[in-house]
Amino acid sequence: MRNESQSKVIEDNPIGNGLDAFRASFNSICEGASISPTPEVLEQLEQEDVQDLASSLLSALQILSTTRLLPSKTGRGTLRSDLLKLISAAASDNFDFDRVKPLLKSALASEPDALIWDQVYDAVTESSPPPRPIASSLQQTPWLRNTSSFANSSEHRKYVDDVLKEELGSMYVGLRHFHNTYFGGVVGLDAVSEAVFDQCIEGSDPLFEDGWKGWPEDANQDDVLSWFSDFSDKLATLADGYGSISTHQHRRRPLAQPNKPIQGSTGERKLDVGFVKDTNARQDSRCHWSQILVPGELKSNPSADKASMAWLDLGRYAREVLAAQDTRRFVLGFTICGSLMRVWAFDRLGGIASEQFDINKDGRQFVSTILGFLWMNEEQLGFDPTIMTANGERFIE
Repeated sequence: MRNESQSKVIEDNPIGNGLDAFRASFNSICEGASISPTPEVLEQLEQEDVQDLASSLLSALQILSTTRLLPSKTGRGTLRSDLLKLISAAASDNFDFDRVKPLLKSALASEPDALIWDQVYDAVTESSPPPRPIASSLQQTPWLRNTSSFANSSEHRKYVDDVLKEELGSMYVGLRHFHNTYFGGVVGLDAVSEAVFDQCIEGSDPLFEDGWKGWPEDANQDDVLSWFSDFSDKLATLADGYGSISTHQHRRRPLAQPNKPIQGSTGERKLDVGFVKDTNARQDSRCHWSQILVPGELKSNPSADKASMAWLDLGRYAREVLAAQDTRRFVLGFTICGSLMRVWAFDRLGGIASEQFDINKDGRQFVSTILGFLWMNEEQLGFDPTIMTANGERFIE
């Protein structure tokens, strides 16, 4: 049963079009199965389709600001932490999807927000174990270590990683429909990505033919960084010709500075690659973490796509961005290991990632991802839309 404060949170933070990508996925599945897209047909869908829909819906819900404002079912933390546990449980082979079908039907029927959130609470109930008792001697003891206290993280890597895992929280990898959830709201992205990729495969000297032209075969970091920066600029130029959102409208560009520390850290932190809020930024520019919009991590070896390597490195960058930008609700980022890419979303509770894809095989997905980073508005990049800036002062709208 909702109390008055929870009802107020739900009323003040409407879901709006936050579930549109999920509903579009449902319509697409129904169209492929030649059945009418009504909530009742969930019972007719294949188990894999239901799993995909559940993943899409839960991922869409957990990025809404409401989940950070509503309390956890356990009474400790927020509803978002419960949703992350449910997302993890739903990815297992033995998950009972009858638990989430009432929620799926409620969202598909576009029921009032209050009823949808009631169904969310019902769905997370089984995935929220009671809080573990904490010894009284530890209850008032703050953590005495964090990664900001390390001046040089190249030493004692395993020790630093253990501390970083404590700070970052849980990480869930391989979420389906991640791209639709985070990129689906970017105006014109699908159509322009399709048109730009078609242009890349045309002509006597195409940019894409069994892989991207100029891609370093050994995926050497310096060569890939140079290629990535040039390629992103080419994509932006091609896309600007289609009259949609201009890259310069959002004043951002790719930046590759693997050997230059980013300003604003207690220790020395270097960023492989990313997208920065400064169209004039160049390789010799001095950048601050407050300017980094989308951090990236490159590894030459595809086997580096794991927690002990690329994932935690990117998490370290995301942590710096969140520390430097207090109006960020979450930070999008990416890892490229060899030619294998994942897109990530980190907030102050943990991180989630897309399924892995090969940029030299799924060229259109790569184009859509890069243009998405260039075209997203600030809210889609994770900035809190309720915090406004005017005349050098900030206020809540």
